Amino acid sequence: MKTISPIEQEVNQIRLAIYEKTKDMTPTQITDYYKQNTEATIQKYGFKVVVNAKTWEKSI
Repeated sequence: MKTISPIEQEVNQIRLAIYEKTKDMTPTQITDYYKQNTEATIQKYGFKVVVNAKTWEKSI
C-alpha cells in the first residue's frame, strides 16, 4: 500500500476545501472566485495574464 506524503495530503486537503467552497457556484461565480484569489499572486510575481492564446501569439 502506498503511503501518501505530507505534501500530497496537504494538496488534497486544499483541493477538497476549494471544491467545498465552489461546488454550488455557477461557472461565472467560479471564474470570479479564481480571478479574485489569483490577483495577489499575479501582482506579486508580475505575471502577464493572457486572455486568448491565439491573440497573444500574434502579438509576439
